[in-house]
Amino acid sequence: MDGKQFQFRTRTVLLILAAVFLAFTGVLYNLQVVHGGYYLEQSTRKIANTETVQAARGEILDRYGRVLVSNRASYQVSLDTSLMGDIQGRNTTLLKLLAVCREQGVAWTDTLCISGEAPFSYTQARPFETLSADGTESPSQLARLVESLKLKDLPENPTAGQMVDALRAYFEVDGSVGEAEGRALVGVLYELALRSKDVARTSYVFARDVNIAFITAVKEGKLSGVKIDTVTVRQYETEYAAHLLGQVGPIYAEDWDRYKDKGYSMNDTVGKDGVEAAFEDLLRGTPGTRDIELNQSGKVVSENWHVNAETGEVEAPKPGNNVMLTADIKLQEVVEESLKRHVPGMTDETEGAACVVTDMTGGILAMASYPTFSPESYSRDYNALSADPLKPLFNRALQGLYAPGSTIKMAVAAGGLEEGVISTTEEILDTGRYKHYDRIEDQPMCWYYRQYGRTHGWENVSEAIRDSCNIYFYETGLRLGIEKIDTYAALFGLGQKTGLELYEEAGEMAGPATSAKHGQAWYEGDTMYAAIGQGNTKVTPIQLANYVSTLVNGGSHYATHLLKTVKSSDFSQVVEEYRPEIRDEINLDPANLAAVKKGMGMVASEGSAAVYFKDLGVTVGAKTGTAQVSRNSEANAILVAFAPYENPEIALSIVVEKGGSGTLVAAIAAEILDYYFSAKGAMEAAPAENALAR
Repeated sequence: MDGKQFQFRTRTVLLILAAVFLAFTGVLYNLQVVHGGYYLEQSTRKIANTETVQAARGEILDRYGRVLVSNRASYQVSLDTSLMGDIQGRNTTLLKLLAVCREQGVAWTDTLCISGEAPFSYTQARPFETLSADGTESPSQLARLVESLKLKDLPENPTAGQMVDALRAYFEVDGSVGEAEGRALVGVLYELALRSKDVARTSYVFARDVNIAFITAVKEGKLSGVKIDTVTVRQYETEYAAHLLGQVGPIYAEDWDRYKDKGYSMNDTVGKDGVEAAFEDLLRGTPGTRDIELNQSGKVVSENWHVNAETGEVEAPKPGNNVMLTADIKLQEVVEESLKRHVPGMTDETEGAACVVTDMTGGILAMASYPTFSPESYSRDYNALSADPLKPLFNRALQGLYAPGSTIKMAVAAGGLEEGVISTTEEILDTGRYKHYDRIEDQPMCWYYRQYGRTHGWENVSEAIRDSCNIYFYETGLRLGIEKIDTYAALFGLGQKTGLELYEEAGEMAGPATSAKHGQAWYEGDTMYAAIGQGNTKVTPIQLANYVSTLVNGGSHYATHLLKTVKSSDFSQVVEEYRPEIRDEINLDPANLAAVKKGMGMVASEGSAAVYFKDLGVTVGAKTGTAQVSRNSEANAILVAFAPYENPEIALSIVVEKGGSGTLVAAIAAEILDYYFSAKGAMEAAPAENALAR
């Protein structure tokens, strides 16, 4: 090879190397200078994550479109310890967070059953055991976590102080951290450990409903791994109807399998009772999915709604439907305030009470249980409410079981008339004592004879209802027989669930089978007591209201219901509309029905309750009842009523525990009826359904 050729090749190689070098330099310049900031940001990003975003629940409204339960925005705090560094970095960050909480007066979630200050003590009598409703013992969350962590040097029955020391050692809490601060830190780490060890399956929300001042302090402190999310929480727009509306809460472990099959996640909030639970499937929205990217410090770099790769659909959350109830919140308010005003002073022994108001096709217009509570502060007040001896959390309207007393006499009268064992004109003599039996000690008395030593004389069915003559109904009950009494009671819905969407008790009707269930013998005389609503017969207030509406509407027994209409989240469409459901048709003879109604009309116009109903602008039919509870206590006071007498629109029942005479309850009924009919015109002139009244 000659020199020229060698030089040429050398220059060519050098030129190629120079070109490559220049190209490489250009790429580096582009990466590091021109787009350096962009690629630096990209290099610090973590792998994109996805998270489920819960949809807002639908609103709950009354029959006139007044909003009862809505949603409001709230901020909650969660923790991601993977972004807090090593163990000491985690503990330092959490101690700073707890300091911010103290400064801002924010409470955090801490279920460790040990006092917050030294000397430490357990806040539960049995910290390592949980007692179920049936008395079965099982290990508590603390016991299961201790087993899972395999804590060193922990005695078999550790004191609270020993438990705190063991947890401090396990979580590597520095010895310089004071006792109170250390206990607080251990409480947070305990909550995180419950989740990491699968002892608790719900996500840990460190703090709920925090304010802007707290959020600002967290941001200024640059606390890595402390995440603040915007969520929606239920907002109660009324102080009334607490038992009816219900509450929402987390999914309990024992319910998880049921909700899992419906597509829920463990962290979802669901209706726990009342309307919230009954209409969960309607109120619940469709969750969305969000793609998020974080940098190394945990700061959100970008977030977008996830797009389904197959359908191209943007997976944003979709709010739930809005549920419109049959209830009228203004009438509900009147009912609750009337119970609150009248019930406490009725007798020295008076306890609770309940009232149900229905229309003629089973729609619940109002349903109240006394005493009650605030739906807004339910969670804060729960411990006090649970300990209250008057049981304000107990829904007496649906779950209270009471002997119906004389209010059952219309069903017995209707059965007797329909079966032909009595007639509308036949009169039966009230002899004070019912002399069906020879021995005087076996002869039950009429209440009138026992109280005043007098009798009602000869009475037909309407007069017997007016005067609540026991002798008349002892005789009618024996003629009719217990099987027919129970048959007609069932046709009227007594002793069985009414079909309401909420949980309710069934109760029972007296009879041989019921006595056998209670280990009792059945005698002929028990039929007489069943005919006046005593013995083993137990019904709920909602059954009584439903029974009266069935009677006075001509014998059509409707299922009770709270659902009126379901509307889309934006109120633009009707998703569902309830259609009344007939359970039985009694087909009462008009003459027989007229005779029974006449008796109820006389109770309200000339009988024991007339003084309360005489000045109303509407004619009323009613029946009082006094049901004995025990020999040494006041009787339960009961009243059922309907109005207007000529063309019934509503029926109601009221039960006052140990309220004495049912006549005293008429004052409550009169206030309710007066409001309903005086306000009826104004209610019907409320805004159209799509224009909500707030």
